[in-house]
Amino acid sequence: MLLTIILISIVACVVAFYVWTTNNRYDYFKHRGISGPPHCFFFGHYKMLWSSKSLSKQLKEWTGQYGSIYGLFIGTTPMYVVSDVDFLQEVYIKQFSSFHSRMIGNILRIETDGRIHLFRAFGARWRRQRHVINPTFSSAKLKLMSPLVNGCIEAMLNKISTMTTTQHKEINMYELYKRLTMDVICRCAFGIYTDMQNDINNPYLLKSAEVFKTDADDMLLMRLSNLIPSLARPLHDILFSTAEFRRRLIDAIPFLSNFITELPHLWLMNRVREVVDQRAKSSSDTKERVDLLQLMMDASTADPVIDTANDHVTSKVLKFEELIPNIFIFMVAGYETTSTALAYSTYVLATRPEIQDKLIEEINRHNWKKNNAEENYEMANILQYLDLFLREVLRMYPMTVKAMTRECNANATVCGHTIEKGSIIQPDIFSIHYNPDLWGPEDPNLFIPERHLVKRHPIAWMPFGVGPRNCVGMRFALMELKMCLIELLQQYRILPSDRTEEGFQRREKIVIQPSAIYVKLEKIRFST
Repeated sequence: MLLTIILISIVACVVAFYVWTTNNRYDYFKHRGISGPPHCFFFGHYKMLWSSKSLSKQLKEWTGQYGSIYGLFIGTTPMYVVSDVDFLQEVYIKQFSSFHSRMIGNILRIETDGRIHLFRAFGARWRRQRHVINPTFSSAKLKLMSPLVNGCIEAMLNKISTMTTTQHKEINMYELYKRLTMDVICRCAFGIYTDMQNDINNPYLLKSAEVFKTDADDMLLMRLSNLIPSLARPLHDILFSTAEFRRRLIDAIPFLSNFITELPHLWLMNRVREVVDQRAKSSSDTKERVDLLQLMMDASTADPVIDTANDHVTSKVLKFEELIPNIFIFMVAGYETTSTALAYSTYVLATRPEIQDKLIEEINRHNWKKNNAEENYEMANILQYLDLFLREVLRMYPMTVKAMTRECNANATVCGHTIEKGSIIQPDIFSIHYNPDLWGPEDPNLFIPERHLVKRHPIAWMPFGVGPRNCVGMRFALMELKMCLIELLQQYRILPSDRTEEGFQRREKIVIQPSAIYVKLEKIRFST
């Protein structure tokens, strides 16, 4: 009886303390004069965000109700949702030192083996990795990789030629683009020559697609760790020990691989590890390689590297254990995003023939067909209307909102708002990209590439993020987008099909993507 009373008293004290604590936390925005939608105890707004089919649409709807700065709670963690570009300029650029971290799940903050990639890295580690990886995407390196990209594009065009000759019907270009971008990544990231256009069951393609089917934030253990940060370590151990147990069980009893499948991200990382091991053993041909893996291996070391907050002189090396996760993140990040951007571009070209005419005229004016791949890379960068076109595609169809978040690393004051360490900044990209004050005088809902000839606010366009922590692969992605569209428009007219609009219904997980892009391709007949 006494034990029961003691247990009840302890539970009551814990609950009372938690209620008192959370109620105080939920006054965070009230004390700062910032409005927002009603919250739920314990969950904050997390349950509403979980149930929302489209995070971007939900944020835009709330922006219309509560203004350009409003407050949400992830559990009890305050999150500012912002479409005020001056506020965001302070966060992303002017006060970057106080907002240098991304918001990631609490489980992913736990480090056990040093295998941290650029997206997860913080502080001195992020600075070191970014310092090493930046030169990998220099103009000189991209130019060397352009023949690899061009070879993948030619393979796609050969596939299209076969399909249009034998089928005479509409094509889902989105599927072809996914195979193209995975081909490009396999060749340019770690030098594996694949044939994705014909090998539709290629495991790299299938496993990468599986990675994007599930958002890590939707996992029960991830959600629980975000609600109760103190549980992050045990939940991390449960999640990763389960994966390790599966791996060891399959290694011990290979027959079980028929019944227990390896998790997609682990399968991909293991394949990268095999390539790294193979290159480490036979280094005779590495000097001729120009892929991302080789460039990173050349800048890696097995020696200890100091990562401290006071490490002002950053070592220009990667830890050897950081190679694999960084190649992995480039693989998954460059696969779905670039293919989706190509899909949106194709949709616009199919539905706006006058814009397609302008692009074809510009390409033909520069005699594209007479140049080789490296010369084409140079020329792609001087096609002004193509650049304006892609900027408008990415304005109207940004592909993600989650990757743009920032965490406040030190108490800061931004545009008169006092922001507490640990708070989250979530930009409402759609409200920014469709803001008539930023993108007028033309209607922001209309596709007008020429609007980008006018200088805009530095935060008005942010499909790749802005500031020091923007997308490191942006220039690589733009190279791939431009070269693919140029080569495609050299050979085909893109026409709408009966199912073009039907396939354009968008869905949102990690990436905001269409279901399909159905078009018809008409071969261009050159006069002799």
